[in-house]
Amino acid sequence: MVFSSTKKSNKENTAGTINYANGDTYQGEIKDGKKHGSDGTYTYSSGSTYVGDWNEDIRHGKGKLTWSSGDSYDGDFDTGKEHGQGTFRWSNGNVYEGEFVLGQRHGWGKMTWTSGNVYEGQWEDGKKHGKGTYRYASGGVYEGEWREDGRYNGTMKWSSGDVYEGDF
Repeated sequence: MVFSSTKKSNKENTAGTINYANGDTYQGEIKDGKKHGSDGTYTYSSGSTYVGDWNEDIRHGKGKLTWSSGDSYDGDFDTGKEHGQGTFRWSNGNVYEGEFVLGQRHGWGKMTWTSGNVYEGQWEDGKKHGKGTYRYASGGVYEGEWREDGRYNGTMKWSSGDVYEGDF
């Protein structure tokens, strides 16, 4: 690791650049040799980037992580993981907006697929789980309980006007 300081930003933090042996680089505030402060930019040798808050070498606070694949997460981080409110955008155009816990969709959120399908409701460990509404691009709507990503108990209304209510 090679560290170069460009200027003092306050009594404790130094603005600078860290170049790592694996090709990664960090530009931003540094405290006691660690990434620390707001608006630091970490560029991975893979082409992925993180721009945002740091706490003692860990992504923590507000930030945006963009993978070299084009996928991105913009929102809250805690102990290095997506945690709190955020938006995940896949390179294929799919978007999830809502709550995250330790890197997983968890809590209340809305997922919009490029197909036009939309799910809004509860998530657990990255899966639709709990109460939610799924609106199909074809006009159908399922409203009810979800378990482990599958419809469980609720009402399905097709665009034809047909309705089913009960267990799935």
